Amino acid sequence: MDEKEVLTRFKNGHLDRAQVAALLTGAGTGTGPVVLTLPEPSAAAAEAEAAMAVAEPVSGGRRDAAPAGAVAVVGMAGRYPGAPDLAAFWRYARDGHDTASAPPPGRPGEELGHYLERVQDFDPEFFGIDAHEAALMDPQERLFLETAWEALEDAGCTGGRLDALTAADGTPRSVGVFTGAGPGDYALLAARTWSRERPRPMPRGGQWSLPNRLSSLLGLTGPSQSVDTAESSVLVALHLALAALHRGECAAALVGGARLLLHPSGRYPGAGEGVGALLLKPLARALADGDGIHCLVRGSAVGHTAPDPTAPGPGRGSRSAGVRTERTRRTGGPAPAAAPAGRVLREALRAAGVGGEDGVVREGAEAVRGLVGEAGAATGVAALTRAALQLGHRAPAPGAGRAPGAGAREGEGHGPRRICVGVRGAGGVDAEVVLEEYLPEEYLPEATESPLVPERAAVGPELFLLSAPTPAHLAATARRFVDLLGGTGPVPPLDRLARGLRTGRAAMDCRFAAVVGDSGELLRALEEFVRDGAPCADLRGGGADPLGLGNVPETDGYLAALWQAGHLHQLRGLWLSGLDVDWAALEPSGGGAAGAALPASAFLRVPLWLGGEEGPA
Repeated sequence: MDEKEVLTRFKNGHLDRAQVAALLTGAGTGTGPVVLTLPEPSAAAAEAEAAMAVAEPVSGGRRDAAPAGAVAVVGMAGRYPGAPDLAAFWRYARDGHDTASAPPPGRPGEELGHYLERVQDFDPEFFGIDAHEAALMDPQERLFLETAWEALEDAGCTGGRLDALTAADGTPRSVGVFTGAGPGDYALLAARTWSRERPRPMPRGGQWSLPNRLSSLLGLTGPSQSVDTAESSVLVALHLALAALHRGECAAALVGGARLLLHPSGRYPGAGEGVGALLLKPLARALADGDGIHCLVRGSAVGHTAPDPTAPGPGRGSRSAGVRTERTRRTGGPAPAAAPAGRVLREALRAAGVGGEDGVVREGAEAVRGLVGEAGAATGVAALTRAALQLGHRAPAPGAGRAPGAGAREGEGHGPRRICVGVRGAGGVDAEVVLEEYLPEEYLPEATESPLVPERAAVGPELFLLSAPTPAHLAATARRFVDLLGGTGPVPPLDRLARGLRTGRAAMDCRFAAVVGDSGELLRALEEFVRDGAPCADLRGGGADPLGLGNVPETDGYLAALWQAGHLHQLRGLWLSGLDVDWAALEPSGGGAAGAALPASAFLRVPLWLGGEEGPA
């Protein structure tokens, strides 16, 4: 293979440093074959298997590679009743809070439920969508767009690192989108005002638009599909996403769902709403990219259990079926109605490499009932998010026999904690997903610094970049960083914060940049920008990259030389002028601000509803 392919495979985590050095110098690798060839039907599947390398235990209990088949949750976001973000959702989960309330002002009815507020609000300008078109979009779709973007930002995966997620044939942005959604209430509301005499544009009624629009807006090239198995939809979607990752159909997968109660027919006491999303990557790739990891997905399974096992059906009353039932009863096996559900659980544990249920906490829809109620398609994503937050914080939330204030970590000293999330849909589709606590000390991440691009010295000033689609969005996002830096909570180290923004955020038309020596200097620069609105580069009218450096092949080497020499002011000026800079290539050893919680980009939402009406609150 040529030098370009060697470096591409190294960047994707398929080669280690020793193999790269040997290949570039012409020596034998001495560490085994470079390409792992398996009897799979496609080259894409072989690439996926190589990315999910088998782990070999080494001394001290550490591992020198990712466990076979392990997948990492590298990004999460959500919006749930009373909780506009996952920080609030975790506080509610940790404290055992019940979010039941009367409908928000403006919504008809008096049913006690679990509601989101201001579901009519959306920021079409951020996504480049015409306001009239956005008003016809199902609010479930609009909320999912915003939440999916926040999950990608949480993973540091909206800029060049998103482009770097390539398929086996080199196609960029190889990200699959797998979703579950609630009923199309918005189309039902629109149908009430439509008539043959006064026809009007109607919202799309299909759930296919939930994943397809996100894929279209961001240019994602992996599978894009919606699932409807009621409450278990998102868990089934995750099961499909894992299969797509293993087959090499995508390099990463975004899984999520949404449910809103917009039509009066869908509201009843205890019903609920919510939206959430998780970004998945093979663990080997996540380690190579330096991603922050919330938890691991170790296995999943899906099956069906008939809601009424006694219901009549062709062949269900046959003699052979009766004989099997009687034999099962005599041998002490599970009851016929429980057998399929138990099989799904056993299959999920087997896929996770877990010998039994010992040491595995089981959680389901009941664990999130106080948080989201009976939330349909949002039930599964809420349960997954709650479990992932417990594992990430290393603190169990109340439920399943635990009370508020329970011990910080169960099973200390007995390996990683595991939570099996299981949900059954109204039609009988069972889905089980096994999540595992990520313990960084068990792994030795592959070094990702390029052998041909020396790193800039870690000591010294930092280049802080921020961008947004409009000056108003930029100021609002800058205000969030002012709150972070000037608040009382933990602040990420300046180098990780700045690196996470450079490599993990998309470069948009309105830009702010500052070279600062410490967090205090950055806070002062941001406060001045928020107060005065300058300096700010606005490229919306054109004129980006006036010297045309982006079209010159020597520019990459020029930028690398500036970076290595620490000429940050010159790099700042070039970026503000609109030159696209591949920061991940300049500083490959720190893919994102791993473990650093950075504020998401600000949305400037406005009410959008059918016919220009205000809509529900």
